[in-house]
Amino acid sequence: MENICRRIEEHLLSLHSLVNDVKDIGCATLVSNRRIPFTAYNLAYRVNVTESKAEKLIADVVKYYESNGLKPCFAVSPATRPPTFVNSLLSAGFKLALEEDAMVHKGKSKNFKAVPDVNVVADDGSLLDVWTDVNMKGFGIPVVLRDALLDMFRKASQYKGTKSYLGYFQGKPAGVCGLVSFNKVGGIFSVGTAPEYRRKGAATALLQRAITDSLTMGNDLLYLITTKGSDAERLYTTLGFRVAYSHRRYELQLQKR
Repeated sequence: MENICRRIEEHLLSLHSLVNDVKDIGCATLVSNRRIPFTAYNLAYRVNVTESKAEKLIADVVKYYESNGLKPCFAVSPATRPPTFVNSLLSAGFKLALEEDAMVHKGKSKNFKAVPDVNVVADDGSLLDVWTDVNMKGFGIPVVLRDALLDMFRKASQYKGTKSYLGYFQGKPAGVCGLVSFNKVGGIFSVGTAPEYRRKGAATALLQRAITDSLTMGNDLLYLITTKGSDAERLYTTLGFRVAYSHRRYELQLQKR
């Protein structure tokens, strides 16, 4: 499990390096994107510190994010060291904000059945505006962030290992997802469906395409990350994914005055 966790965290490092600001401080990696104030793009992870220095690391990370106008956040996984790091976070005023599961595909091709009325196309760059708009609808992202998201997705799309998929339901853009591959590891991201097209098979068709392409590309590990216990997790399970491990985001709570 820990080996899979480390491979996924290295993959995430490569992905973040494409689209966000990344700072390696030796005992942790700090990811930030001031234009998109979500913790998915603004967090410290890959923590590897001695127990005696955990308190100083936390203080340094808090200072870094607060100086950039961002809320301090840590992602904790089975690879986090020391194992007692969560206790240090709780003592420093952090609280659990989100628990997610990293799911890996079993690695075998399935005889997927075509989804009626859904057609999936791979974006060659000409559909990036449409892809972004559907992504924002699917995740309920405020329109004020559109330019920042479009810029981020454009950076990701310029990498040769990126594939962006747009799913059409009866000819209308309905859902999106992306596949990014580094060093024989594929990661599926941004699986989203516009509210008016949910439960019509768009996400299923998109994931089937991403899984098939990942296997064709020769990836020996394919993963995605989703909220623990969610409907999405149940869908991924039906498509051959299993939970490999959980990771948690801890956010610093504001002090009451």
